[in-house]
Amino acid sequence: MDHEIRAGEIVEIPIESVAFGGSGVGRVGPLVVFVPFTAPGDLVEARIVEVKKRYLIGEITRILSPSPDRIEPACPYFSRCGGCQYQHLSYEAQLRIKERQSAETFERIGKIAAPPVRGVIPSTLPFNYRGKAEFHGIPAPGGIRLGFMDSSGGALVEIDRCAIVDESINYELAKLRQRLASGKVPAGRRRYILWSGVPYPSGAYVTRKIGTAELTVPGGGFFQGNLSLTETLVDRVVGLCAPEESDRVLDACCGSGLFSLFVAPHVSEVIGVEISGAAVRCAARNAENLGIANARFHRGDVEAVLTRLANESARFDTVLIDPPRIGCTAGTLAAIDRLWPGRIVYVSCNPATQARDIRRLIDAGFSLDTLQPIDMFPQTQHIEVVALLVR
Repeated sequence: MDHEIRAGEIVEIPIESVAFGGSGVGRVGPLVVFVPFTAPGDLVEARIVEVKKRYLIGEITRILSPSPDRIEPACPYFSRCGGCQYQHLSYEAQLRIKERQSAETFERIGKIAAPPVRGVIPSTLPFNYRGKAEFHGIPAPGGIRLGFMDSSGGALVEIDRCAIVDESINYELAKLRQRLASGKVPAGRRRYILWSGVPYPSGAYVTRKIGTAELTVPGGGFFQGNLSLTETLVDRVVGLCAPEESDRVLDACCGSGLFSLFVAPHVSEVIGVEISGAAVRCAARNAENLGIANARFHRGDVEAVLTRLANESARFDTVLIDPPRIGCTAGTLAAIDRLWPGRIVYVSCNPATQARDIRRLIDAGFSLDTLQPIDMFPQTQHIEVVALLVR
Protein backbone atom coordinates (compact mmCIF):
# COMPACT_ATOMS: atom_id res chain seq x y z
CA MET A 1 0.00 0.00 0.00
CA ASP A 2 1.66 3.22 -1.21
CA HIS A 3 -0.33 5.87 0.67
CA GLU A 4 -0.65 6.96 4.30
CA ILE A 5 -3.40 5.09 6.12
CA ARG A 6 -5.99 7.31 7.80
CA ALA A 7 -8.63 6.66 10.45
CA GLY A 8 -11.93 5.67 8.84
CA GLU A 9 -10.28 3.96 5.86
CA ILE A 10 -11.57 0.48 4.92
CA VAL A 11 -8.83 -2.08 4.24
CA GLU A 12 -8.59 -5.80 3.52
CA ILE A 13 -6.52 -7.73 6.06
CA PRO A 14 -5.42 -11.38 6.26
CA ILE A 15 -5.22 -12.30 9.97
CA GLU A 16 -2.02 -14.17 10.79
CA SER A 17 -2.18 -14.73 14.56
CA VAL A 18 -3.77 -13.57 17.83
CA ALA A 19 -1.85 -11.25 20.15
CA PHE A 20 -1.71 -11.47 23.92
CA GLY A 21 -4.83 -9.53 24.92
CA GLY A 22 -7.06 -11.17 22.31
CA SER A 23 -6.85 -9.10 19.11
CA GLY A 24 -6.10 -10.68 15.76
CA VAL A 25 -2.89 -9.52 14.07
CA GLY A 26 -2.46 -8.72 10.39
CA ARG A 27 -0.53 -6.26 8.25
CA VAL A 28 -1.38 -3.32 6.03
CA GLY A 29 1.76 -2.65 4.07
CA PRO A 30 4.60 -2.34 6.61
CA LEU A 31 2.27 -1.65 9.55
CA VAL A 32 0.89 -4.18 12.02
CA VAL A 33 -2.87 -3.90 12.54
CA PHE A 34 -4.79 -5.28 15.51
CA VAL A 35 -8.39 -6.34 14.91
CA PRO A 36 -10.46 -7.66 17.85
CA PHE A 37 -12.68 -10.75 17.43
CA THR A 38 -10.79 -12.12 14.45
CA ALA A 39 -9.23 -15.57 14.04
CA PRO A 40 -5.94 -16.76 12.49
CA GLY A 41 -6.74 -17.53 8.86
CA ASP A 42 -9.57 -14.99 8.55
CA LEU A 43 -9.59 -12.63 5.61
CA VAL A 44 -11.48 -9.56 6.83
CA GLU A 45 -12.50 -6.15 5.71
CA ALA A 46 -11.85 -3.69 8.54
CA ARG A 47 -12.26 -0.02 9.27
CA ILE A 48 -9.19 1.65 10.75
CA VAL A 49 -10.30 3.28 14.02
CA GLU A 50 -6.92 4.35 15.43
CA VAL A 51 -3.64 5.25 13.76
CA LYS A 52 -0.56 4.98 15.99
CA LYS A 53 3.06 5.60 15.09
CA ARG A 54 3.94 1.91 14.73
CA TYR A 55 0.61 0.12 14.43
CA LEU A 56 -3.06 0.45 13.56
CA ILE A 57 -6.26 -0.67 15.30
CA GLY A 58 -9.19 -1.81 13.21
CA GLU A 59 -12.71 -3.15 13.61
CA ILE A 60 -14.36 -5.78 11.45
CA THR A 61 -16.83 -4.55 8.86
CA ARG A 62 -17.04 -7.84 6.94
CA ILE A 63 -15.57 -11.34 7.06
CA LEU A 64 -14.55 -12.06 3.47
CA SER A 65 -13.24 -15.57 4.12
CA PRO A 66 -13.64 -17.19 7.57
CA SER A 67 -10.88 -19.11 9.34
CA PRO A 68 -11.45 -22.87 9.83
CA ASP A 69 -11.03 -22.13 13.56
CA ARG A 70 -14.00 -19.76 13.59
CA ILE A 71 -17.26 -20.91 15.26
CA GLU A 72 -20.58 -19.33 16.21
CA PRO A 73 -20.32 -17.72 19.69
CA ALA A 74 -22.51 -19.35 22.35
CA CYS A 75 -23.43 -16.05 24.02
CA PRO A 76 -25.64 -13.33 22.51
CA TYR A 77 -23.67 -10.64 24.38
CA PHE A 78 -20.31 -11.70 22.94
CA SER A 79 -18.26 -8.84 21.42
CA ARG A 80 -20.28 -6.27 23.40
CA CYS A 81 -19.69 -7.64 26.92
CA GLY A 82 -16.06 -7.28 28.01
CA GLY A 83 -15.90 -10.64 29.78
CA CYS A 84 -14.95 -12.91 26.85
CA GLN A 85 -12.65 -12.42 23.86
CA TYR A 86 -12.46 -15.92 22.28
CA GLN A 87 -15.99 -17.34 21.94
CA HIS A 88 -15.67 -17.06 18.15
CA LEU A 89 -12.79 -19.59 18.26
CA SER A 90 -13.01 -23.37 18.64
CA TYR A 91 -11.73 -24.50 22.03
CA GLU A 92 -8.85 -26.39 20.38
CA ALA A 93 -7.79 -23.15 18.65
CA GLN A 94 -7.98 -21.24 21.95
CA LEU A 95 -5.58 -23.72 23.57
CA ARG A 96 -3.11 -23.51 20.66
CA ILE A 97 -3.20 -19.71 20.79
CA LYS A 98 -2.62 -19.61 24.56
CA GLU A 99 0.30 -22.03 24.39
CA ARG A 100 1.95 -19.97 21.66
CA GLN A 101 1.26 -16.71 23.51
CA SER A 102 2.84 -18.12 26.68
CA ALA A 103 6.00 -19.01 24.78
CA GLU A 104 6.15 -15.70 22.90
CA THR A 105 5.64 -13.68 26.09
CA PHE A 106 8.61 -15.37 27.79
CA GLU A 107 10.71 -14.97 24.65
CA ARG A 108 9.87 -11.28 24.23
CA ILE A 109 9.60 -10.00 27.80
CA GLY A 110 11.67 -12.60 29.65
CA LYS A 111 14.36 -12.69 26.93
CA ILE A 112 14.35 -16.50 27.22
CA ALA A 113 15.20 -18.49 24.10
CA ALA A 114 13.07 -21.62 23.63
CA PRO A 115 11.18 -21.30 26.95
CA PRO A 116 10.24 -24.71 28.48
CA VAL A 117 6.47 -24.44 27.85
CA ARG A 118 4.46 -27.62 28.33
CA GLY A 119 1.14 -28.27 26.56
CA VAL A 120 -1.79 -26.28 27.97
CA ILE A 121 -3.92 -28.22 30.46
CA PRO A 122 -7.49 -27.71 29.19
CA SER A 123 -10.53 -26.98 31.29
CA THR A 124 -12.95 -29.91 31.51
CA LEU A 125 -15.67 -27.23 31.42
CA PRO A 126 -15.14 -24.77 28.53
CA PHE A 127 -18.38 -23.06 29.65
CA ASN A 128 -20.18 -22.73 33.02
CA TYR A 129 -16.87 -23.06 34.84
CA ARG A 130 -16.70 -19.91 36.95
CA GLY A 131 -17.54 -20.25 40.63
CA LYS A 132 -17.76 -16.52 41.33
CA ALA A 133 -18.98 -13.47 39.41
CA GLU A 134 -19.05 -9.77 40.18
CA PHE A 135 -21.96 -7.95 38.56
CA HIS A 136 -22.14 -4.20 38.17
CA GLY A 137 -25.36 -2.35 38.97
CA ILE A 138 -26.49 1.00 37.56
CA PRO A 139 -29.69 2.71 38.77
CA ALA A 140 -32.33 3.02 36.08
CA PRO A 141 -36.00 4.05 35.94
CA GLY A 142 -38.00 1.38 37.75
CA GLY A 143 -35.04 -0.43 39.29
CA ILE A 144 -31.42 -1.20 38.51
CA ARG A 145 -29.56 -2.54 35.47
CA LEU A 146 -27.31 -5.54 36.18
CA GLY A 147 -24.51 -6.82 34.01
CA PHE A 148 -20.85 -6.58 33.06
CA MET A 149 -18.84 -3.69 31.66
CA ASP A 150 -18.51 -3.59 27.88
CA SER A 151 -15.32 -4.31 25.96
CA SER A 152 -14.30 -0.62 26.22
CA GLY A 153 -14.83 -0.63 29.99
CA GLY A 154 -16.96 2.51 29.73
CA ALA A 155 -20.55 1.24 29.61
CA LEU A 156 -22.66 -1.49 31.17
CA VAL A 157 -24.02 -4.41 29.15
CA GLU A 158 -27.15 -5.66 30.88
CA ILE A 159 -27.31 -9.46 30.80
CA ASP A 160 -29.83 -12.12 31.76
CA ARG A 161 -27.46 -15.08 31.66
CA CYS A 162 -23.68 -15.51 31.48
CA ALA A 163 -22.39 -18.51 29.53
CA ILE A 164 -19.14 -18.97 31.49
CA VAL A 165 -20.49 -18.95 35.06
CA ASP A 166 -21.95 -21.91 36.93
CA GLU A 167 -25.72 -22.08 36.33
CA SER A 168 -26.40 -21.58 40.06
CA ILE A 169 -24.98 -18.05 39.62
CA ASN A 170 -27.36 -17.36 36.74
CA TYR A 171 -30.22 -18.58 38.95
CA GLU A 172 -29.14 -16.23 41.75
CA LEU A 173 -28.77 -13.37 39.24
CA ALA A 174 -32.41 -13.76 38.19
CA LYS A 175 -33.50 -13.84 41.84
CA LEU A 176 -31.37 -10.79 42.64
CA ARG A 177 -32.95 -8.85 39.77
CA GLN A 178 -36.43 -9.70 41.08
CA ARG A 179 -35.52 -8.71 44.65
CA LEU A 180 -34.03 -5.42 43.48
CA ALA A 181 -37.17 -4.64 41.48
CA SER A 182 -39.41 -5.40 44.48
CA GLY A 183 -37.24 -3.42 46.90
CA LYS A 184 -36.31 -6.48 48.99
CA VAL A 185 -32.63 -5.76 48.30
CA PRO A 186 -31.48 -2.11 48.56
CA ALA A 187 -30.50 -0.73 45.15
CA GLY A 188 -27.74 1.51 46.46
CA ARG A 189 -24.85 -0.83 45.72
CA ARG A 190 -22.81 -0.69 42.54
CA ARG A 191 -21.31 -4.20 42.71
CA TYR A 192 -22.90 -7.54 43.55
CA ILE A 193 -20.73 -10.62 44.17
CA LEU A 194 -22.38 -13.98 43.50
CA TRP A 195 -20.80 -17.37 44.33
CA SER A 196 -21.83 -20.72 42.88
CA GLY A 197 -24.10 -22.75 45.14
CA VAL A 198 -24.47 -19.86 47.61
CA PRO A 199 -27.66 -17.74 47.98
CA TYR A 200 -27.14 -13.99 47.66
CA PRO A 201 -25.98 -12.26 49.81
CA SER A 202 -23.23 -14.73 50.64
CA GLY A 203 -22.28 -13.14 53.98
CA ALA A 204 -18.76 -12.65 55.24
CA TYR A 205 -17.50 -16.13 54.36
CA VAL A 206 -18.25 -18.87 51.85
CA THR A 207 -17.18 -22.51 51.60
CA ARG A 208 -15.32 -23.93 48.60
CA LYS A 209 -14.62 -27.63 48.11
CA ILE A 210 -11.28 -28.83 46.73
CA GLY A 211 -11.25 -32.61 46.47
CA THR A 212 -12.57 -33.79 49.82
CA ALA A 213 -11.39 -30.66 51.67
CA GLU A 214 -13.77 -27.82 52.47
CA LEU A 215 -12.12 -24.38 52.69
CA THR A 216 -13.57 -21.19 54.14
CA VAL A 217 -12.79 -18.07 52.10
CA PRO A 218 -13.82 -14.39 52.47
CA GLY A 219 -17.11 -13.63 50.72
CA GLY A 220 -15.61 -10.50 49.17
CA GLY A 221 -12.15 -11.92 48.56
CA PHE A 222 -10.18 -13.82 45.93
CA PHE A 223 -10.37 -17.53 45.20
CA GLN A 224 -9.42 -19.52 42.09
CA GLY A 225 -12.38 -19.16 39.74
CA ASN A 226 -12.47 -22.37 37.69
CA LEU A 227 -14.59 -24.99 39.46
CA SER A 228 -13.30 -27.82 37.27
CA LEU A 229 -9.56 -27.01 37.37
CA THR A 230 -8.65 -25.71 40.82
CA GLU A 231 -7.87 -29.20 42.12
CA THR A 232 -5.66 -29.81 39.06
CA LEU A 233 -3.88 -26.48 39.65
CA VAL A 234 -3.20 -27.45 43.28
CA ASP A 235 -1.90 -30.88 42.23
CA ARG A 236 0.50 -29.33 39.71
CA VAL A 237 1.77 -26.74 42.18
CA VAL A 238 2.38 -29.33 44.89
CA GLY A 239 4.05 -31.63 42.36
CA LEU A 240 6.45 -28.91 41.20
CA CYS A 241 7.34 -28.18 44.84
CA ALA A 242 8.72 -31.78 44.94
CA PRO A 243 8.11 -31.74 48.70
CA GLU A 244 10.31 -33.69 51.11
CA GLU A 245 9.63 -34.36 54.80
CA SER A 246 12.40 -32.04 56.01
CA ASP A 247 11.44 -29.08 53.77
CA ARG A 248 10.48 -25.62 54.99
CA VAL A 249 8.10 -23.91 52.54
CA LEU A 250 7.24 -20.22 52.32
CA ASP A 251 3.88 -19.46 50.68
CA ALA A 252 3.88 -15.76 49.75
CA CYS A 253 0.49 -14.21 48.84
CA CYS A 254 -1.06 -17.32 50.39
CA GLY A 255 -4.67 -16.10 50.43
CA SER A 256 -6.90 -18.46 52.40
CA GLY A 257 -4.20 -21.13 52.34
CA LEU A 258 -5.11 -22.98 49.15
CA PHE A 259 -1.58 -24.18 48.29
CA SER A 260 -0.22 -24.16 51.86
CA LEU A 261 -2.84 -26.58 53.12
CA PHE A 262 -2.13 -29.17 50.43
CA VAL A 263 1.67 -29.00 50.57
CA ALA A 264 1.80 -29.00 54.41
CA PRO A 265 1.16 -32.76 54.90
CA HIS A 266 4.30 -33.53 52.85
CA VAL A 267 6.80 -31.16 54.53
CA SER A 268 8.19 -30.09 57.91
CA GLU A 269 6.77 -26.56 58.04
CA VAL A 270 4.81 -24.04 55.96
CA ILE A 271 4.81 -20.29 56.61
CA GLY A 272 2.08 -18.33 54.78
CA VAL A 273 2.15 -14.56 54.23
CA GLU A 274 -0.87 -12.55 53.09
CA ILE A 275 -1.87 -8.88 53.29
CA SER A 276 -5.61 -9.56 53.75
CA GLY A 277 -6.53 -10.09 57.39
CA ALA A 278 -9.78 -11.85 56.45
CA ALA A 279 -7.88 -14.31 54.25
CA VAL A 280 -5.29 -15.00 56.98
CA ARG A 281 -8.08 -15.74 59.47
CA CYS A 282 -9.62 -18.14 56.93
CA ALA A 283 -6.26 -19.84 56.33
CA ALA A 284 -5.75 -20.43 60.06
CA ARG A 285 -9.31 -21.72 60.44
CA ASN A 286 -8.88 -24.03 57.44
CA ALA A 287 -5.65 -25.47 58.85
CA GLU A 288 -7.37 -26.15 62.17
CA ASN A 289 -10.41 -27.75 60.51
CA LEU A 290 -8.16 -30.00 58.41
CA GLY A 291 -6.00 -31.00 61.38
CA ILE A 292 -2.88 -29.35 59.95
CA ALA A 293 -0.54 -28.29 62.77
CA ASN A 294 2.62 -27.40 60.80
CA ALA A 295 1.26 -24.38 58.87
CA ARG A 296 1.35 -20.84 60.30
CA PHE A 297 -0.04 -17.74 58.65
CA HIS A 298 1.02 -14.11 59.04
CA ARG A 299 -0.71 -10.95 57.94
CA GLY A 300 1.52 -8.34 56.36
CA ASP A 301 2.92 -6.74 53.22
CA VAL A 302 4.76 -9.50 51.35
CA GLU A 303 7.87 -7.46 50.55
CA ALA A 304 8.17 -6.22 54.15
CA VAL A 305 7.69 -9.67 55.72
CA LEU A 306 10.04 -11.46 53.31
CA THR A 307 12.69 -8.76 53.77
CA ARG A 308 12.45 -9.12 57.56
CA LEU A 309 12.77 -12.92 57.26
CA ALA A 310 15.81 -12.51 55.00
CA ASN A 311 17.37 -10.03 57.45
CA GLU A 312 16.90 -12.65 60.19
CA SER A 313 18.81 -15.15 57.99
CA ALA A 314 15.73 -17.37 57.62
CA ARG A 315 16.07 -20.17 55.06
CA PHE A 316 13.39 -21.98 53.03
CA ASP A 317 13.76 -24.96 50.71
CA THR A 318 10.86 -23.82 48.51
CA VAL A 319 9.20 -20.46 47.97
CA LEU A 320 5.69 -20.50 46.52
CA ILE A 321 4.32 -17.23 45.17
CA ASP A 322 0.96 -16.38 43.57
CA PRO A 323 0.99 -12.55 43.33
CA PRO A 324 -1.68 -10.18 41.95
CA ARG A 325 -1.68 -9.42 38.22
CA ILE A 326 0.91 -6.64 38.68
CA GLY A 327 3.45 -9.27 39.74
CA CYS A 328 6.19 -8.90 42.35
CA THR A 329 8.12 -5.83 43.43
CA ALA A 330 11.87 -5.82 42.89
CA GLY A 331 12.23 -5.83 46.68
CA THR A 332 10.13 -8.99 47.00
CA LEU A 333 12.24 -10.79 44.40
CA ALA A 334 15.46 -9.68 46.09
CA ALA A 335 14.17 -10.96 49.43
CA ILE A 336 13.20 -14.32 47.88
CA ASP A 337 16.75 -14.69 46.56
CA ARG A 338 18.17 -13.96 50.03
CA LEU A 339 15.95 -16.68 51.59
CA TRP A 340 18.10 -19.08 49.55
CA PRO A 341 15.42 -21.48 48.27
CA GLY A 342 16.41 -24.38 46.04
CA ARG A 343 13.06 -24.10 44.23
CA ILE A 344 10.63 -21.31 43.41
CA VAL A 345 7.13 -22.15 42.20
CA TYR A 346 5.58 -19.01 40.69
CA VAL A 347 1.85 -19.04 39.84
CA SER A 348 0.44 -16.19 37.76
CA CYS A 349 -2.61 -15.18 35.74
CA ASN A 350 -0.49 -12.59 33.90
CA PRO A 351 2.40 -14.14 31.93
CA ALA A 352 3.72 -10.67 31.00
CA THR A 353 4.56 -9.60 34.57
CA GLN A 354 5.54 -13.18 35.41
CA ALA A 355 8.06 -13.22 32.55
CA ARG A 356 9.50 -9.89 33.72
CA ASP A 357 9.90 -11.22 37.29
CA ILE A 358 11.37 -14.53 36.17
CA ARG A 359 13.96 -12.67 34.09
CA ARG A 360 15.08 -10.94 37.31
CA LEU A 361 15.24 -14.28 39.15
CA ILE A 362 17.30 -15.81 36.33
CA ASP A 363 19.68 -12.85 36.55
CA ALA A 364 19.94 -13.57 40.30
CA GLY A 365 21.11 -17.13 39.66
CA PHE A 366 18.01 -19.28 39.15
CA SER A 367 17.23 -21.30 36.04
CA LEU A 368 13.78 -21.75 34.53
CA ASP A 369 12.88 -25.45 34.50
CA THR A 370 9.17 -25.58 33.61
CA LEU A 371 6.32 -23.41 32.36
CA GLN A 372 2.93 -25.11 32.68
CA PRO A 373 -0.01 -23.17 31.21
CA ILE A 374 -3.42 -24.11 32.64
CA ASP A 375 -6.58 -22.81 30.97
CA MET A 376 -8.35 -21.49 34.06
CA PHE A 377 -10.24 -18.94 31.93
CA PRO A 378 -11.73 -20.52 28.75
CA GLN A 379 -13.31 -18.14 26.21
CA THR A 380 -11.19 -15.26 27.56
CA GLN A 381 -7.74 -13.81 26.81
CA HIS A 382 -6.45 -14.86 30.26
CA ILE A 383 -4.10 -17.78 30.93
CA GLU A 384 -2.69 -19.15 34.19
CA VAL A 385 0.96 -20.26 34.10
CA VAL A 386 2.80 -22.23 36.81
CA ALA A 387 6.56 -21.80 36.61
CA LEU A 388 9.30 -23.79 38.34
CA LEU A 389 12.72 -22.22 38.89
CA VAL A 390 15.66 -24.00 40.48
CA ARG A 391 18.82 -22.47 41.91
